[in-house]
Amino acid sequence: MARVFQAYRCSYAMLLDMNALEHTYLAYYRRSGSAMSVDHLIKGMSQLDQSESGQVIPRFLGYPDNRRFSSM
Repeated sequence: MARVFQAYRCSYAMLLDMNALEHTYLAYYRRSGSAMSVDHLIKGMSQLDQSESGQVIPRFLGYPDNRRFSSM
């Protein structure tokens, strides 16, 4: 990207990559008894979820993720 900015003779530029679905992931998890449903804001976000035996494993809750955080 630096070369592209130089080609356009930019004296100052900043590249922000926040369009990737894994960076902007947000889902609503709903539990009804033992069943859990996941609603995604954008359909493509479901590609980031893992599943086992046909059951969705909630991201950040069901498996480790390098973007996970905890609060106390």
